Amino acid sequence: MSLRYGSPPPQRPSSSEADPLIGPGKPYRRYQSPCFYATLVLLALLIHVAITGFIFSKTTSNDPLDPDVRDRIRKAWNIELRQHEKEVLEHIDTQKRWLQEDNDRIRLREQWGREVEEHEREVEERRKHEEEERLRLNMFWTDPTSHTCTTYATREYTARLVNVPSYYNRRVEACMATSIKIHGTEYTPKWCEDHGPNNVTAHWEVDQHEPDCASYWIWYKDFGCTSPGSGQRRIEHYLENIPSGGDWKEFCATTPVSFRGMHFTGAQICFKNNGATWGHWVFDDEKCN
Repeated sequence: MSLRYGSPPPQRPSSSEADPLIGPGKPYRRYQSPCFYATLVLLALLIHVAITGFIFSKTTSNDPLDPDVRDRIRKAWNIELRQHEKEVLEHIDTQKRWLQEDNDRIRLREQWGREVEEHEREVEERRKHEEEERLRLNMFWTDPTSHTCTTYATREYTARLVNVPSYYNRRVEACMATSIKIHGTEYTPKWCEDHGPNNVTAHWEVDQHEPDCASYWIWYKDFGCTSPGSGQRRIEHYLENIPSGGDWKEFCATTPVSFRGMHFTGAQICFKNNGATWGHWVFDDEKCN
């Protein structure tokens, strides 16, 4: 085919650098990267979150002008008010119960006081009546007798109550209330034994003016520290002048002693050694530390 001068060359399909160099051409499609799709997903998620937040803010709004908010606040106040009223009523009930218990205790205490006063009045009236009856019957002691020493500086005495009528049924009470004079001092019985009319015996323990019953400690012996670093010292005494027939353990435990600025009403431990009575003491001593 011949070309005329000045005519444009025939048009051919345009090509690009993306066209394959070998083989027939394929339809062209635009390439989309993974970032593009990720962006779309993220955008959709943000839109969903925004819509959800808007809806939630509408439903949970704290705006005091919002009617729903005011209604919710009013309900909460009503709940708190009912709870407070319940606590106030419980407090009032508790105070009433405490007041009632206090009143009951006061009434009971007053009743007890009246009963005690009545009992004391009855006892005093009975005592006066018995005293008058004893004086009228002229009961008195006979055959006062001294006995062995019972404990340190103490001796037992007995006597018999006479002129007691056979019909009198309060002999022990009369015995305990009738005093006797020993060494110039009035003593009431320690205890009484009722063996029938005209056979009521009283017992006294007299702890004054009884020198024959006064044992004493001699032969002070310091045995030193009980052991090295113990902080304690051991002392022993020999007990002298135990009355004939007296209980050596009783006199050892009740005979007072003083040493090293300390006072004891009796030995801490008592023992016999070759027929002699010994007292034993252990006490704190800084010199034994």
